[in-house]
Amino acid sequence: MRKFIEKLSRKIGFTTTESNVILFLLTAFLVGLVVNYIKETKNSQEFLEFDYKYQDSLFNAAVGNVEVGDTTEKNVERRVDSKHELLDFRSAKKELKNEKKLTEIINLNSATAAQLMKLPGIGEKTAANIIEYRNKIGGFKNIDDLLNVKGIGKAKLQKIKSFVKI
Repeated sequence: MRKFIEKLSRKIGFTTTESNVILFLLTAFLVGLVVNYIKETKNSQEFLEFDYKYQDSLFNAAVGNVEVGDTTEKNVERRVDSKHELLDFRSAKKELKNEKKLTEIINLNSATAAQLMKLPGIGEKTAANIIEYRNKIGGFKNIDDLLNVKGIGKAKLQKIKSFVKI
């Protein structure tokens, strides 16, 4: 075999090293073809195919995208204000957007926790902090006294200032 390779390489004009490299590459290529053929024949079993269109339509109907029984494929896109909104999965944010605007003015010195929670940005904890501070100082004398309550800063005070009175 070696003599045959040497004769062939002389006729083509290759050195023995070049002919050995070409022989190695051809051998590797053939081994790869054989391995690929074996893999394909081994994994030629048929796969079951499932149709989930009906289940998808039920899900979309529950979410509100399409009606039940509508199996047409639709891409539902929604415009978002920022990337942060895309990644925010809290339900509290959605509830605040759907909440009706407060129409009554709330008296800080007599409001209950439920009334205080109607104010924009005031939750259960902050309402409890307002009542606790109100009891501690004996009542608010100025709306700006809310800045002393834990959980209320200048921005939040500006949001609720038009909805409260003393």
